[in-house]
Order: sequence, then C-alpha cells, then structure tokens
Amino acid sequence: MKKLLVAIAVLVVLLIVAAIAVPFFIPTDTYKQQLIARAKDATGRDLRIDGKVSFSLFPTLGLEANNVSFSNPPGAASKDMATLGKLQVQLQVLPLLHRDIEIKRLVLIDPVIDLEIDKQGRPNWQFSAANAPSAPATQPDKAAPAGGGTSLSELRLDDVRLVNGRVSYLDQRSGEKQELSEIGMKLSLPSLDGPFAADGAATWRNEKMTLNVSLAKPRAFMDGKTSAAALKLAAKPISFDFKGEGAGSTPLKLDGAVDLQVPSVRGLASWAGTPLKLPGTGFGPLAISGKVNMAGSKIAFNDANLALDDMKAKGQLALDSGGVRPALTGRLDVDKLDANPYLPPETKATAAPSGGGAGGAAAKSGWSDEPLDLSPLKSADVDFALSAGGLQYRKIQVGKSALALKLNNGRFEADLTELALYQGAGKGKVVLDGSGAVPGIEADFNLSGVQIQPLLRDAADLDRISGAGGFTTAVNGHGKSQREIIGALNGKGDLNLANGVIKGLNLVAMVKNVGASFQGAQRGADQTEFAALTGTYTITNGILHNNDLLLKSAEVPMTGAGTADLPHRTVDYKITPKIAGAIAVPVLIKGPWDNLSYQPDLAGMVGDPSKLLQGGTKGLGDALKGQPKVDDVLKGLLGGQKK
Repeated sequence: MKKLLVAIAVLVVLLIVAAIAVPFFIPTDTYKQQLIARAKDATGRDLRIDGKVSFSLFPTLGLEANNVSFSNPPGAASKDMATLGKLQVQLQVLPLLHRDIEIKRLVLIDPVIDLEIDKQGRPNWQFSAANAPSAPATQPDKAAPAGGGTSLSELRLDDVRLVNGRVSYLDQRSGEKQELSEIGMKLSLPSLDGPFAADGAATWRNEKMTLNVSLAKPRAFMDGKTSAAALKLAAKPISFDFKGEGAGSTPLKLDGAVDLQVPSVRGLASWAGTPLKLPGTGFGPLAISGKVNMAGSKIAFNDANLALDDMKAKGQLALDSGGVRPALTGRLDVDKLDANPYLPPETKATAAPSGGGAGGAAAKSGWSDEPLDLSPLKSADVDFALSAGGLQYRKIQVGKSALALKLNNGRFEADLTELALYQGAGKGKVVLDGSGAVPGIEADFNLSGVQIQPLLRDAADLDRISGAGGFTTAVNGHGKSQREIIGALNGKGDLNLANGVIKGLNLVAMVKNVGASFQGAQRGADQTEFAALTGTYTITNGILHNNDLLLKSAEVPMTGAGTADLPHRTVDYKITPKIAGAIAVPVLIKGPWDNLSYQPDLAGMVGDPSKLLQGGTKGLGDALKGQPKVDDVLKGLLGGQKK
C-alpha cells in the first residue's frame, strides 16, 4: 500500500511538472495555427494573431494573445469584423473536472467590433463554415437539464473586465451608422447562487452613459424562476431606475418599481437620432414613476405618476410594442391639460384670393394654406380615458372635462363625455382623420347654459354678441390645408340665446329711424338688446345659410335670413322688422367679418314710406335737411314710386 501511494504521488508530481513544462517545449506557433484553423473551419473567416501568444496549463488554463483580428465577409465596408489589442484568459483547471467553470481572469483590452449589413441585407455576424458537414438529425441532449436551464454545475467570475471597447453598426442599404465608444465593463459573480453585479460605462453620440445591473440569484433567473433584480441607466438626456424582480424565461419578465427622468423629450429624441418633427414648444421635462410589469413586448404601468412640462397626472398605462404599431391603453387623471405648447403658432391673416363669394379680394382670411401633416397620427394606436380639471386650447378655456381618446391607423377621435364650458355644460366629439391621402375633420357639439360672449371672444376674437344659452353644431370637411377644409365644410346647427346684447348697432333704431340711426350705427356706439335670439343653419361647401333667425325684442321683433361665406369670412344678411301698423326699414348687413357695413333696405320697407316725411316720426325729413328735394330722393330710392 505504501508503495502504491508513493507511485501515485510521483505520478501527480510528474503530471504537474508536465503541465507546467509542456508550454515551454511545444512551439506556440503550433497552438496558434490550430486556433486559426479551427476558426476558419467553424466560421469560414480568417483569424489572425499578429502579436505574442502564450499558454499555461496549471494551476490555471491560461491564454494570452495580442493583436488579434477576425475578418469580415466580402463586400463589407471594413476589413475586419473584430480586432482586439489584448486577450487574457485564465480558467481554474480542477473545477472543470466537475463541469464547473471558474474564470480566474478574463480581460479584453481595446476590443473593436464593427457590425454591418451589406447592400443585399446580409449581416456580417452570420457565419458559414468552410467545410460544413450535413447536419445530423436532432437528438435530445441527455446532458441538458429539464426545463432548458444551463448544463453547468457552477460558474464563477473573478476578474472579468472589458477595457476601452468600441462597437459600431452600419447599414449599407440606408447609410445609417451608430457607434458606442469608450466602453468599459466589470463583472462579478462569486457563484450562480450568489449575487451577480455588472458595472460599466460607454459613450454614445458624445454623451457618457453608466450602467449598473445586479441579480440576487442568477441560477434561478436562468432557469426561468424569479430573482431580485435592479438596473440603473444614467446619462445626461435620460435616467432610468428599476428595482424589483425578474425571470429569464421566454419572454423576459420584470416586475417592480420604476423611475424615469427625462430633462427634455425633444432633447432625448434628438440624441437618439429621431428628432420630433412636431409643432409647438412642448415635450420638455418628462417624469414617470410607478409599478411596472413587463413580459416581452408588453409593458404595464400601475399607480403611475406622470409629469410632462407643466402638466401632472396619475393613472394606469399599458404599452404593447409587438404589433404593427405600438398600442397604448389606459386612463389618466390630469390636473390641467394645456394643448398650447403642442400647437403650431397661429397664422397671421392674409388677403383672400380674388373672385368667388361675397367680399372678393377685399375680404381678409385667417385660414392657413400650409399643408396639413397628420402623419404622426399613424405612429401609434391609442385607446385612452382622460379626465382633466381644466383644458386650454388656444384662448379657449374649458372646465372639468372627461374625454375618451382613440387613435387607430391615423384616425383620432376625442369624445368629450363631460364638458364644462363658460358657465355652461355639454358634450362633444372631434375627429381628425389622417388615415387617407386627404386629411379630414369632424366636430359635433351640444352645449347649454353657455355665456356666448367670452366663448366667441376666445374662439374667434368676436365680442359683439352676449347672452346665455346653447347651441348645437355638426360639421365635417376634408382638405390638404386649413383653407381647403373650411371651403369644403358641410353641416348644420342651431342657436338659442336669451337676455343678450348685440354690440355695435341698434337694430331697433335702424328699422324705425332710417337717417340718424344708420349714421350712429356706423360709429359702432349703439347696441341691440334682445329677450331671445334663435335660429338654425346649414353649411354647404363652406357657405353658411340661415333663413329663420328670430330676434325677440320688447320694441321691435325681427327675423333674419342670409349667408356667411366662411372661406372668405364675409357676411350677406338681412334683418327684417315685424311691426304692425308702424313704419320700419329692413337692415342689410354686408362685408368682411372685421368690417361689417349696415345699410337700409328701402325697397323692403315695412309700412307707408310717406310717413317718413311726417313730423311725428323723426326720419328722412331730418336726415336729408339741406339736401335735394325729398320727393326726388325717395323717387330715386324707391324706383320711381311716389310713396
């Protein structure tokens, strides 16, 4: 027995000596050529080792190679797919006998990897073996554990580092090129059942990023079981922090708390190479925090707190990026939704084209000829419920409201199920249709109890009508610009106001006093009070028609009929008094919206025109004093009639 033990001891010593001595007696070129040949057989590419190569077998299985390069396939822009300044690998030998891998040292210094897709769409990371044998029939791997987990008993990482690396990507079809430089990474893994940590940094688009990843139970994670996990990505344009648990199953699953901070959404988009081509000045600071649940392409945020620019919101969000377009669903409660930072600047008024419609070239128009671009509406699908303590659109201020927002293939619908508007309330729906070649718009509103003066002032810079009441409208139009849509507008509606005032003209005085009242009306100093103002209208190709306007007044009730040319922003309208047994003159209202003129319609005079000359009624007799003979004036006005 003693001799046997001695023999075994001698054998072990001889093996150790041989393991240490062999690398000194076998030429390193033999190892180098074998490595190069194996790489060629496996990938069909050329592996070059232009620097010094050294090996060791005990106590660690080691390799050090300098100036290593790996060639690209024909047609690539760069000669090599990968180069490496220095590679150092040391594996503990004894753990290998138990199917354990203990990496004592793995250091990659100055690695450069150039990823490419050639003009035919072939990526350079797909390899074809030089002498590829026919693939054998697939057989179950008896050594693989059940559930598809790793076949390793143990994996340990001691000194694993990547120093000053660079990775680039080039698509020859589009010319797109990206580069990640100054890459540094350090990994730590005492065991598969111990904590894993990765800390690194890199520079992309002149911005330095840091990355920290930790995993409490790597073996459980790789086997598809849950493990505590954390990830933090930090750069000047974005900061992302996740703490929770994950499972490395298919698909990858994460569940935990997330905190996202973006100083500027526009800045982040520009840094990522996809600048936001959206109008306005919005999309600045963004902050999102809450609980996240991710399974592959599906991400859900619960108990979410969001802040974008000056708006704050709470709710739930769900995003599925696995379809043709990203799909967003959820609900948000916003303190106040201000649309102005996301709208283009208002277009200044320009002269309307000559010809067509009342007013011609003399009329002014605020409609824009800029082509409408609704293509961003095709970037995602949305099904969203939104409530807001207030809404701001241009000058229009809306109180507490509830909206259902839907966006599908370029068609956007905003359904206002609750709308508080200028002391009134109602419902409405707006549709922007960018699904076709020609954009379209639809609007449908039903409001009651609204103070009309502040609404018209904020919506159309008009403040001549006041009163409380309601109106309904349903319109639609299509066109490639704002002006085209207004010119193709069709629809209908009605108006019902009470206890109001029309500023700038006294219709009662006009229809009773032809002379002085019209002179005063042109100065805009008078007003018309009414108990009720009602009417209906239709819109055909941008022309609004009304023939049943009714103005109830204690002195002179009136009716009205006429048109409003929306594309040219002009009016051609007639107010007719309804007076029993008294003289009154209809009023013609014509001209552009911002410079209306008022004229007596003597041909449509109600009553006996000769009464205008009687002293009891202050009329043309006073207005025409010192002028040509009154009979001659009336004769000319009334087409030769004596009365």
